Amino acid sequence: MKLLLFDIDGTLIRSHGAGREILAAALTELFGTAGPIDSYKMSGKIDYRIITDLLTAVGLTHDEIEANLPNVYALMAEKAHTAFPASDMTACPGVQPLLAALNQHEDALLGLVTGNISSTAPLKLAAAGIDPAQFKLGAYGSDAPTRNQLPIIAMQRARALTGRPFTGQNTIVIGDTPADILCARASKATAVAVASGWHAAHTLARYQPDHLLENLNDTAKTLEILLA
Repeated sequence: MKLLLFDIDGTLIRSHGAGREILAAALTELFGTAGPIDSYKMSGKIDYRIITDLLTAVGLTHDEIEANLPNVYALMAEKAHTAFPASDMTACPGVQPLLAALNQHEDALLGLVTGNISSTAPLKLAAAGIDPAQFKLGAYGSDAPTRNQLPIIAMQRARALTGRPFTGQNTIVIGDTPADILCARASKATAVAVASGWHAAHTLARYQPDHLLENLNDTAKTLEILLA
């Protein structure tokens, strides 16, 4: 069985800034400021890191940030329930046919490795017309301080769910940023890079993914890569 771990933003969906908006609103409500969020580059970063960077920039200590994270996460989820359905989120090209095809293969276990926190990730998928229930497990931006830790967490959850062992040898990480490639490398998983987000194919190529795709439009080719 293959464990297929998909990133969300730029890989499965285009959120058009909706995630940034709810984070800005949550931080402003709780702290009176969202820090330098307008200029902050979020691509490839997990929510834990983003929140820490933004609040550190306005003088909060690590302990203060850690103590307030549950409140930040709860308010983000509260705001996402209304903001995401009203946004113009869309699935990336080829995603829906690919997921439909993968769901026909019993030897493919679909999961998520995403910088989004666990409470907002399914809301984003649903707002883009993707059923979050088809992803049987995930590792999220609220699970660890760094993205590189997330694939191992997902492998552990996959084993707990199925009773089968999962290692880098039977796990694939599919993402659109250099950080996705690096987190696959950190867990010795196969890295499939997709240039459907903010990073061009030539940029992703510098990080030497195992496979590099412009997008997920070619279902047959992508299935061959993921299930080989």
